[in-house]
Amino acid sequence: MAGFTQAAVADALAHNQQNHPFTDVGSAITPTAGALWANITMHHAFVEAGDNVNPGSFFVQINLGATDESWTSVAQFAVVDEASIVTEQLTATEPAGETVLAVSSTTGFAAEDYIYVQDASVEVNSEWQQIQQIVTNTSVDILTPGLETQKDTLDFIWSDAETFTMRLELSGIARWRVVYMNEGVTAMNTAWWVRYIEVTGFGT
Repeated sequence: MAGFTQAAVADALAHNQQNHPFTDVGSAITPTAGALWANITMHHAFVEAGDNVNPGSFFVQINLGATDESWTSVAQFAVVDEASIVTEQLTATEPAGETVLAVSSTTGFAAEDYIYVQDASVEVNSEWQQIQQIVTNTSVDILTPGLETQKDTLDFIWSDAETFTMRLELSGIARWRVVYMNEGVTAMNTAWWVRYIEVTGFGT
C-alpha cells in the first residue's frame, strides 16, 4: 500500500517569549523539490495575567518569486481575546512524563483547554499541554504522555494557550514564511512556536 514520504520536522518560528509589543518575521522557506504540501502547527500562550484586549495573530505568507519581496498572506490565525488570563505556580517538582500538575488553586482552568507550562529556568523547555481533568484546588491533570521535561516549584502554568494548524499547498510557491504579530497599545506578553513538516512524495 502506498504511503507518504516526509521531511524532518523543522521550525518556521523558533520557540520564543517576548514582552509586548513584538513582531517575529520568520525566515523565508524554500520548499523541498517536489514537495506537495506542508503541515504547519502554530503554538501560542500568554505569559502575563490580565485582560488581553488587543490579541495578536499568526500570518502564513507565500511568495511566487525566488527573490521578490512581495509577500501575500494566505491565512491569518487570531489568538483568543481573553479577559481573564490566569496563572498558577507549581507546588511540587514534576518529573518528565508526569500528568498530574500540583497547584494551590485551579480557578480559571478547565478540562479540554490548552495550557502553557512555563519553565522559568530554561525557556525552551516550556511546553504546551492539554488539560484532561481538574481536581479542584489540588491539581491540573494533562493528557498522556505528560510533561516532556521535568518542572519544579519555580515554574508556572498559564491559562488560555492555543494551537492552530493548517495545510499549505506548495505547488507553484517559490517561498513561504510565518509571521507572528503582537502589536498595539494594550496587549499581553506572549510565547509562541511554529513548526512544520513537508510531505515530499508518495512511498510504496
